[in-house]
Amino acid sequence: MRYVALFIWVFWGIPTLAQVTPNVTVQVPDDATTVGQPAIIRVKVLVPTFMPSPPIFPSLERENLLVRLPERASGPVSEAIEGETWSGVQRSYRVYPLTAGTFDLGAQQVVVTYADPDTNVPIQATVDLPRITFEATVPDAARGLDPLIIATGFDVTQEIDGERTLNPGDAITRRLTARISGTTPMLIPQLMPDLQGTLLRSYPKEPKLTETEDRGVLSGQRVDEVTYLAQNGGDTQLPAVSIQWFNLTSNAVETIEIDAIDLTLVPPKAPPPDAADIARYLGWIAILAGIFWTIYRFGKPRLNTWKSRRRQTYLASPEHALDQIKAGLQAHDLKTVYTGLEEWKSKADWPADSAELEAALTQIGAAIYAQNKPNKADWNAAGLALDRLRWSGDKPHTAALPPLNP
Repeated sequence: MRYVALFIWVFWGIPTLAQVTPNVTVQVPDDATTVGQPAIIRVKVLVPTFMPSPPIFPSLERENLLVRLPERASGPVSEAIEGETWSGVQRSYRVYPLTAGTFDLGAQQVVVTYADPDTNVPIQATVDLPRITFEATVPDAARGLDPLIIATGFDVTQEIDGERTLNPGDAITRRLTARISGTTPMLIPQLMPDLQGTLLRSYPKEPKLTETEDRGVLSGQRVDEVTYLAQNGGDTQLPAVSIQWFNLTSNAVETIEIDAIDLTLVPPKAPPPDAADIARYLGWIAILAGIFWTIYRFGKPRLNTWKSRRRQTYLASPEHALDQIKAGLQAHDLKTVYTGLEEWKSKADWPADSAELEAALTQIGAAIYAQNKPNKADWNAAGLALDRLRWSGDKPHTAALPPLNP
């Protein structure tokens, strides 16, 4: 009976090593993780013998979750289990939550290949991981930030390539470079604000993200670059940029300000007319030329008749005689003066009191007949006498001119 009991104890009481499955454990942080900061998750796989090939670990990738494997993320481990030394591999994940909330990584598995204790034949086993959940929170002071940037360092610099006075077709390039430390540059939002209006046309490039890691600490930068092409004339500007972020070192919200860029755009020159425009202009010119020719063709005879009638009326009026007298006095031509004077007497009611003008003309005539040159004062005196005669109360009553269009 003693041997039967021993047989039962050996084969049923104590499991053999071949019946033991790999030991898989997961270590998750107990405290909540700040958004953008790493939560260290460790997955440890132990087997009773050895692993001829490394285990196949899950990626743990999920939406709004950035998973990074630091340098030497996987390494050998050993541990005593029920008095036996088990060996294996431990993998450390750095998991960065990009939003606040509870993260449940769902069902995860690890594929383990280890040696059979008796034959050393490789055995492959798929082992379910324990449920992995953790919390991500936002510091109270950072809850109002949009976008949410939480880091130990953050700055933005601006570069401008091109002149700030642009002719049509000229280009200017704006480049904003944001550098962040203590977290991933994936948290940096679009830096370049959208440009409204029709003065500039924008040509953005794909943003460039560069991520680096130093002893498990992430940092990096994002470069946004837009080229603007001048379209129309006027004054405009590349808008200012203002970004708020939470500094984990000072536990305070800080603001970065980037100045606006004022631009002057020269108005474009009028484009040369095309064939259709030229044809349209020539058509209008032909129409206007036809109108003017019609007016000239039928209006010129009427105009000439009117001008001739007007001329005849003027020649028959006392005004013509008076103008002739004035011209004679200015030219010191006594003959012209007397001719005009006779014409004036015949066309107007000659006043009785014209002795002053008559005396002045007689004096001028006497000087001429005496072969002496009349004094300029005599001619001036005759002109003054004529003016007084015209504008005195006794001025002659000239006949009214006939109507221009009887």
